[in-house]
Amino acid sequence: MKLQLDYPIKPSTNLINTSNSIVCIGSCFAENIAEKLQPFQFKTLLNPNGIVFNPLAIFTQLNHYLVNNKITPNELIQHDGLWHSLLHHGSFSGADKEQVIEKINQSTLLAHNTLKNADYLMITFGSAWVYQYLPTKTFVSNNHKLDGNLFEKALLIATDLKTEFDLFYQKLKQVNPTIKLIFTVSPVRYIRDGLYENNVSKAVLHQLVYNIVSENKTDCYYFPAYEIVIDELRDYRFYKQDLVHPNQLAIDYVWTKFIDACMDENTKQYIFEYEKYLLLVNHNPLHTESLSYQKYLAQIVNLQQQLNTKYPFINLK
Repeated sequence: MKLQLDYPIKPSTNLINTSNSIVCIGSCFAENIAEKLQPFQFKTLLNPNGIVFNPLAIFTQLNHYLVNNKITPNELIQHDGLWHSLLHHGSFSGADKEQVIEKINQSTLLAHNTLKNADYLMITFGSAWVYQYLPTKTFVSNNHKLDGNLFEKALLIATDLKTEFDLFYQKLKQVNPTIKLIFTVSPVRYIRDGLYENNVSKAVLHQLVYNIVSENKTDCYYFPAYEIVIDELRDYRFYKQDLVHPNQLAIDYVWTKFIDACMDENTKQYIFEYEKYLLLVNHNPLHTESLSYQKYLAQIVNLQQQLNTKYPFINLK
């Protein structure tokens, strides 16, 4: 008896290798994947503005990175004793306006320098619901707990978003002609919008990604994280206690699928070997004065030397 759907994943034609640089931007699921890449010493840059959910905000931020757009004092707003940017996460906010501006502009400069030389841009769309800040008629990434009456909620339209993407993509290819794009749709359900409203939002995102990838098959790839969680795992035991965010077991499962679909054979082997090293160094011995602990340390040193020799781009000490 078959109790689970098998979701066949078509591998990417542009496989990641250990020398590649990857920019990740989007919802918390983008952060989940980036946090999986980083322990293996992949060159990654994650969410230079902080976590971001809707495609319009993502395209706005990416356009800013391309030209190293510097934020100005009149773009900040003051609330609860702090200065905020509506395009940035609260971690950029602060009481000193000049420090906030400097922190934001430093992050934008890093994103500018990284994106123009990156091999991959990984974009995770979370929601098609967006908020417009009424005083300036601009769409935002973060409302920083301002009065809800200052915002108007709207559902983005896939065709309009496709136009926005096309404009960005043309500029991106002028700056970085060889970059490849990987798209995902977050399987996280945003129940604060309502379950039905969440499904409508995800439909917009899927239509957008489908249209992008269909027109740019050479350089754009869709990795089906959404389908793996929603259709293949399909069980609340794969979610955290809030019942909307995938738990670590689900994230680990999606990660193995990502490796299989998006990485070349040498990189898969590297991850397999490096994972053994991580398991070893993350072990907490009970008796550090024992002979077995000395053997354990010698084993670590030996494995470090092997990995450093085989993979010169890493530096284990």
